[in-house]
Amino acid sequence: MIDLNNIVRYHENNRIEAKKAAGGFPHSLWETYSAFANTIGGIILLGVEESSDKQLRITGVPNGNAYETIFWDTVTNPSKVSANILQPSDVQRHTIQEKEILVITVPRANRHQRPVYIGDSPFTGSYRRDGEGDYHCSPDEVRAMLRDRDDAPADLAVLDGRSPDDLCQETLRHFRLLMAMRQPEHPWNFLPDQPFLLAAGVLGRGQDSEIHPTLAGLLLLGKRSAIREVFPQLRLEYRETDTGFQLATIRPGPPENLFSFYTMTARRLTAVAALLEKDPRRRDNLAAAMREAVLNAILHADYFSRGGLMIQRTDTRLQVSNGGLLRVSPDAAKEGGAADPRNMVLTRLFSLIKLGSGTGKGLKSIYTLWAQQGWTTPTLSEAFKAGVTSLSLPLPPREFSAEELTRQQIAEYLTDHVSASPGELEETLGLSPQEVSQALSVLLQKNLIVKKERRYSLPS
Repeated sequence: MIDLNNIVRYHENNRIEAKKAAGGFPHSLWETYSAFANTIGGIILLGVEESSDKQLRITGVPNGNAYETIFWDTVTNPSKVSANILQPSDVQRHTIQEKEILVITVPRANRHQRPVYIGDSPFTGSYRRDGEGDYHCSPDEVRAMLRDRDDAPADLAVLDGRSPDDLCQETLRHFRLLMAMRQPEHPWNFLPDQPFLLAAGVLGRGQDSEIHPTLAGLLLLGKRSAIREVFPQLRLEYRETDTGFQLATIRPGPPENLFSFYTMTARRLTAVAALLEKDPRRRDNLAAAMREAVLNAILHADYFSRGGLMIQRTDTRLQVSNGGLLRVSPDAAKEGGAADPRNMVLTRLFSLIKLGSGTGKGLKSIYTLWAQQGWTTPTLSEAFKAGVTSLSLPLPPREFSAEELTRQQIAEYLTDHVSASPGELEETLGLSPQEVSQALSVLLQKNLIVKKERRYSLPS
């Protein structure tokens, strides 16, 4: 709540809108109501105007009681406003400087209410707040909000036009091996591939009674070409742009699917953590938190949007962005009290390899770690116009060189794989031939790896 007795301290912004309302009840109020409800909420002040010097000043309304009646009559009329999201206490009259004003506090609407719109169509009557103004939502923005209204997992949808052959067998093999290692007693480990995939929700029966991939199954384990045909705008990108670890931007080869994207990124971030923290416990906690940030983005992304997944690491921070806005308020997300992942089937699939719990506690654990270590607080933000959610993690000061990072990354890769050729390391880890050659040479000299027929592995 703002201090109404010192209103000159404020100006219009993304959460405050002043309307003079001297000539009658302003119709533009409903655009602001819609915009605040569909964004992060805000306060509408009737009987207040913004002066030329951008300060607010009290002008008063001619009849506060009549204005309040008009407001409630309209906001509760579904033919004029799609949803009344207010409590009686959210609309109050105040007398300031002997002038009456109306203060309307609009909360952020929950996802089942969005889009809040005026008139008879969400495509013509939905608004978003952007700075000091309200703007019409684009059709893509409206469709994104309508998708989020549905409680049925969108990623459970069976893709009737796709075939089980669209799944990548190599990725499936790695996924099942990892599951067997982390959950050796799980009964699904003993199923052949097709029954396993049906039980897990990777495959399902379509309207034609035939077996097809689900949306989640294709995203997690599909071939790159098939994913591109279903999601032509999808981006899966990891970048490193800094002056400390690398001099150039690193863009590893395009991942096959979400599973290969996660494992590639997680391996790289584990190596980064090892070079940022010498203490084993802090190193492991930092690596786990960075991996959690990536997994959180994967499980909450809207894969029908243009945002995709973008992971960018500089020498000072890790920025994790995903298409799709938060389904709960930022405060609720950070507190871990509102689990509402957008992709429930992906959440269950990752839980088979002991990643992600679907409880909503992951983000809270990240904030807790940063507070315990005294690092700069992470920032969770939404870009409403772009439809993107971002988590920015300030990183602790580095203590190692770029060359050590590369060696650590290769060692981590060989821990998870029996052996690798230089070409495999270059393609999988996004390293140059020179970086791989120098790192392998040092690792061989230190007897940390062995070489056999141009393949490298850890010592027996």
